[in-house]
Amino acid sequence: MLGLSLFDIRQRYREIAIRKAHGAHRKDIYLLLGRKYIYMLTATFALSIPVSYLLIHRYTESFIESAPLTPIIYIEALGIVVLITLLTLIYQLEKAARINVATVVKNE
Repeated sequence: MLGLSLFDIRQRYREIAIRKAHGAHRKDIYLLLGRKYIYMLTATFALSIPVSYLLIHRYTESFIESAPLTPIIYIEALGIVVLITLLTLIYQLEKAARINVATVVKNE
């Protein structure tokens, strides 16, 4: 997620600079850029639940005893992934929100 967000946000520096020049606040920039990654996180988590369940079930079906697959495992995994993703996004978005408009427009 770090690499993807870094690449995407670096590609959009000029757009961010223009929005800031027209009066956009940090909150507006956060919503503009963060919404995409929240949708991606939701979609990937929704896809990963059935896939991981099937893989774990197939792997453990030959065991004599296996640990039960409870929803709490998925909720904890989601919490950890969301925490790491949000920390990464906040870092990237804060960096993008602090850019100097004149420097970006001059360089590109």
